[in-house]
Amino acid sequence: MERAASATAGEAEARVLIMGVERFPGPAVAADGEPETGGGAWDRLPFVPGLLDRLGAAYGALSYRVLTVRDPDRVAVRDHWNKASDQGFRVVHVISHGDTDPADAKRSWYAATPERIAMVPSDGDTGQGTDVSHWVADAHQQPLPVLFVVDLCRAGRAARLARLTAVPESELRAWVIAATGPDDPAYDGAFSTAVAEVLEQIAKDGLETASSLRYVRWDRATTAVQDRLSSLSPRQRVHATRIDPSQPLPELPFFPNPQWNGDLRLERLGTLAAPVRDFADPGTEHFTDRVGDHFVGREGQLAALAPWIDDPSAGGLRIVTGAPGSGKSALLGALVCAGHEQIVAAAPDIRRYLTARHPHGVPSPDPALAAVHARGRDVDAVLTALALQWRLPPPSEPPGSDGRGPAAQWTVPGLLTAVRALPAAPPLVLDALDEAEDPAGLVEQFLLPLVETVRADGLPAVRLLVGSRRGTHLDPLLDCAAASPESVIDLDDVPAGELRADLEQHLVHVLAELPAYRAAARRPVREALARSAAAALTQDPPAGHGWGAFLVARVYAGALESLDPPSDVPAATALGARVPRTLPDVLELDLGQRTDGVRLRAVLTALAFAKGEGFPLEAVQAVAPEFAPWEGPGLAPADVRPLLDAGSFYVRTGIETDGSTLYRLFHQGLADHLRARPHTPGRTA
Repeated sequence: MERAASATAGEAEARVLIMGVERFPGPAVAADGEPETGGGAWDRLPFVPGLLDRLGAAYGALSYRVLTVRDPDRVAVRDHWNKASDQGFRVVHVISHGDTDPADAKRSWYAATPERIAMVPSDGDTGQGTDVSHWVADAHQQPLPVLFVVDLCRAGRAARLARLTAVPESELRAWVIAATGPDDPAYDGAFSTAVAEVLEQIAKDGLETASSLRYVRWDRATTAVQDRLSSLSPRQRVHATRIDPSQPLPELPFFPNPQWNGDLRLERLGTLAAPVRDFADPGTEHFTDRVGDHFVGREGQLAALAPWIDDPSAGGLRIVTGAPGSGKSALLGALVCAGHEQIVAAAPDIRRYLTARHPHGVPSPDPALAAVHARGRDVDAVLTALALQWRLPPPSEPPGSDGRGPAAQWTVPGLLTAVRALPAAPPLVLDALDEAEDPAGLVEQFLLPLVETVRADGLPAVRLLVGSRRGTHLDPLLDCAAASPESVIDLDDVPAGELRADLEQHLVHVLAELPAYRAAARRPVREALARSAAAALTQDPPAGHGWGAFLVARVYAGALESLDPPSDVPAATALGARVPRTLPDVLELDLGQRTDGVRLRAVLTALAFAKGEGFPLEAVQAVAPEFAPWEGPGLAPADVRPLLDAGSFYVRTGIETDGSTLYRLFHQGLADHLRARPHTPGRTA
């Protein structure tokens, strides 16, 4: 595993300056209020000492070195800000009263502007060095980003400096989270309390940020602060540095994610666009193992498809079909991970691994190869994904457009015209057609016209490889391929002997990784178990729903972890002969062995209803109790995360646009079964 060896040390050196003022000179004013601007009297803020202690601990839990300054006068405020600026402090957090007409206003180069907001020091002198707006402007000149957390009345002025609003996010160095609006009061330290709560939650679970992301994203952190603040002080609204949602947000180093696994390979995979990332499945801890386990054999299919993908003069359509769990996605995933230049750049070891196993079945790395996982996506999403991967110029603005509205959308005719103009016909791999938002519509509106499009040189515009279950949605494409029998690969139509050998190889590899079977002395046991189970799974198919043997074997291998291992070869042979033949049977075997099986089933059933990349944790917590049995302890929100961890074999993760983790089931066949039978057999729902 590649790790950023210096990352931990770098986080330990990050520093935060916290300055808070409790007592001020002069008479007090009315409760809940502030004196008129320039009035010279400021009431005591009794909540400050406790907040300073709590904030210091919260920042410390995120590996910040904390410098806390209590009741600084003007000179101390100025000197500590200068120190923080000179020494590259990452965060500056201030709590006090705010003054919009500081004492040095007439001497300041931007006097009397609506942007002024000064921190009132303990001596009440808001002269030189106390202007937070000036600090923010200065910090923009620093080489590294600085975060200002400003708990003052009218603090929003610091977040709305006119000179910084037009700076692109990628160039901005000064970032602000302010307690309230430019002309609004702040109350009782509620904002800093909310910030402390969010920092504490980040230290605990990273706000459910994906483990491939080193930092909690800006929008997720600021939204969490506002959510907490709304419950503490409904009158206040956070004002933070504005971001353009249409532009990529830079990685901001303010909120370290404790869930980050330090694996730069997974981090690189996590940056891929979702339609491509799904082929590499970065939610799996060890993708290479997944390729080796879930995909074995298929040398013939790989050897037929890899040269076809590489040949721009070849025919235009290939289809891979089969029952749920027959290995369609694994086959297409192996091809894409070996040939898609973005995946090869992010994880070159996958290509090396596949080349070692199947040297004749690996396509060449190709910058023109596009890949789209269609799960939950519509025609527009597919067109957008392809245009990005083929680096097509943006579509022309519609007539009469002033260019200031949203970008023009790709249309099917527009994309087909652009593809025909490419220097060579590119390959396209589209998986999970049957899981698209509208499979039949995607075929009729886009895939059929794409297959029928011809370049000026008479060749098909693309080489299209489609993976899908059979169904009426696939029939038009099957009709197109009818003239070339080699164009359709049915993974259910594989000789039993070949399938048996593949399954045995798969199970031997999996068992060798399980603690109970890993030892050298256990080799005869694991080989006998794999051989016996593979033979049982390739007998006459069971009645009813056709389940791919690879999916059943994959789930069975996971279930073996909760079963007592056989003691010798005869016992292993007998255990393998009893392997369940269907997905429902093997799932019930596994869940029945677990003490938390009933509640785990409720969580997995909730995930069965997830769309696209999956559900966030909050959605799983809301939905899962609906599938828990009425009797027993029930299912509290706090129970869901441990159950997701316990059932991680069945779970895959994705990344939401705000960086949070999304959860889904690892296979659509499992989702279909749980949606049809959401409750444990024999249990009261």
